[in-house]
Amino acid sequence: MNRIWYRNTTWNEEIENSFFKKLGRVKDKSMRAQYLKLQAGSLAYTKTPALMDVAEKLLNKQLTEYSDVVLFVSSAYGLLGDIQGFKGIYNQAIDLYKKAIDFEATYPNYISPSFMDYAELAIKTKRTDLYDDVEKIFSEKRYDSASSFPFALYKKYSILSIIIKYKKDMEKAKYYADLAEENAQKQETGLNNHQTLGLVTKRDEILDEMVRK
Repeated sequence: MNRIWYRNTTWNEEIENSFFKKLGRVKDKSMRAQYLKLQAGSLAYTKTPALMDVAEKLLNKQLTEYSDVVLFVSSAYGLLGDIQGFKGIYNQAIDLYKKAIDFEATYPNYISPSFMDYAELAIKTKRTDLYDDVEKIFSEKRYDSASSFPFALYKKYSILSIIIKYKKDMEKAKYYADLAEENAQKQETGLNNHQTLGLVTKRDEILDEMVRK
C-alpha cells in the first residue's frame, strides 16, 4: 500500500474517506489544490478506466473549488488531456491541452508540458488544421525554457520538420530533422551539475518514422 496519503494508486470508499479527511485538515488552500492534482495524477497514470474516472472527478473538483490557485490550473487541464489521450479520445485531449495553453497566455509564469503534448498529438493524429498553431506556439518565448533540454528539443524539431515537410519546404524540413537528430545524439547537456538531465533515453518511434517519410 502506498504510504503517501495523496499518492494512492488504488481507490475505494475507505481510501476516499481517508483522503478527504486528511485533505480537510490542510490549512493552505494552494496545498489542497496541489494534493488533489497529485492524487489525480497517481490514479490517472494507472491507465485503469475506473481510476481515470476518479482522477477526472478530482481534477474537476480542483478546477471548480480552487480555480483561483493559478499555479495548478494549466497542469490540471493538461492532466485531463492526458486522461482523454489514454482513453483514445484524441480530439478532446487536444482541446484540453489547448485550454492549458490559453490559460498560460494569461499566466505565462505557470507553464505546463501541455504545449508539447498538444503539438505531439496534433502531429500523430495528423491534424493538419493545427499545424500553423503548433508553429506559432513553438515560436512563443514563454516556452523557451520549457523546451531547452535535448529531449524536448528532439521532439520540438522533429515536429517542426514534419510540419515543414507537409508544407513542401524540403530544405528547411531537413534542417529541422538534422537538429532533432543532433539533440537525440547528445550525451551531455553542458550544465555543470546536470550533465545527463533531459537527455534522450528512448526515441519516439512514431515521430522518427514521420520525419523519415
